[in-house]
Amino acid sequence: MKKNIFFLLFFLPFISNAQIKGLVTDDKNNSLPSVTVFVENSYNNTSTNDGGFYELNLKKTGRYTLVFQYLGFKTKKIPVTIDAFPYELNVKLVEENFTLNEVVINNQEDPAKQIIRNAIAAKKENSAKTAKYNADFYSRGLMRIKDAPKKILGQDLGDFEGALDSTRTGILYLSETVSRLNFQKPDKMKETIIASKVSGKSNGFSFNNAASVDFDLYENYIPFNINVISPISDNAFNYYKFKIEGSFYNEDKQQINKIKITPRRDTEPVVEGYIYIVEDSWAIYAVDVNLKGYRMQTPALDNLILKQSFSYNKADNIWTKNTQSLDFVAGMLGINISGKFTYVYSNFEFEPKFDKKTFTREVLTFEKDSNKKEDSFWNAIRPIPLTTEESTDYI
Repeated sequence: MKKNIFFLLFFLPFISNAQIKGLVTDDKNNSLPSVTVFVENSYNNTSTNDGGFYELNLKKTGRYTLVFQYLGFKTKKIPVTIDAFPYELNVKLVEENFTLNEVVINNQEDPAKQIIRNAIAAKKENSAKTAKYNADFYSRGLMRIKDAPKKILGQDLGDFEGALDSTRTGILYLSETVSRLNFQKPDKMKETIIASKVSGKSNGFSFNNAASVDFDLYENYIPFNINVISPISDNAFNYYKFKIEGSFYNEDKQQINKIKITPRRDTEPVVEGYIYIVEDSWAIYAVDVNLKGYRMQTPALDNLILKQSFSYNKADNIWTKNTQSLDFVAGMLGINISGKFTYVYSNFEFEPKFDKKTFTREVLTFEKDSNKKEDSFWNAIRPIPLTTEESTDYI
């Protein structure tokens, strides 16, 4: 019996109704997490899980071009002809070759400054392209605790209802949300929760929602506990230094510039890391930045990593955010917590005609029985496959 259970747990991440699935690795066969996978010139996309596995749903067989996009690696486009489902496609990505213009070596101004100036000048135009839409939204959140103390200030902590193992380590929270978004800038959003799933609770409601993670770097501020200054805000040069780390061309022959972001002062609400800007359009290609807890006046938070990936649609001439993730490490009073929240935005419909009653004071609603969906529903709709650890925790 134990062998059968182990066999089931091992293969659970691969059991689903997804029509295209596979593993993404580098040229040394190391699995690559958080790789964006999408159908070219569409808004049908997904991401690999922590084990490098992905699942992508299609409505019908036929010819498609799949795009695999990952920071630091060359984007790969693969034409496929699908006659039947399921269809397996394993992919290897190779590291990107960054080139650095000779002008950086001499005493002239770093090209990054002009690139950022251009991005700031063009952000209103780029932001307007995605100012009004309907979209599908998926989120998954996981929080772990490690080496938890048995007592805090003399009070017993217990084992968190069986979540902790013998080393007092385990998953505290695991949940998923599927919803439909209606959005109009600057701040109108209606979110309808279609499905909600919480590990350990048969009828639980996840607290993951789109409004709380609407981080738009085209705006001057990124809303966390306090407003964090965007690296392409109107006054970005007062808070950041910029340095070009190199550039590369994607498969559409678009030049992508990798810009290093460094805070001018350590105590202000700023980020550090990298922003990738598309030459000529000056749109955001990707974001990979750190936010320190003390800079956000959140002492319990050690570090938070915000990543965003954008894909290009030739038909609409739009760079659209398709995936976003938040990785964090926090701790206080001997309790060490880490976690990751992953978000997928798909099936965009831009410039829809909203009814006058679309946006009201009610910004979040739940469909009937949204917290009672069967596993078959989740297996069919979940864009990112579960890892073995997550499958085990749900069981």
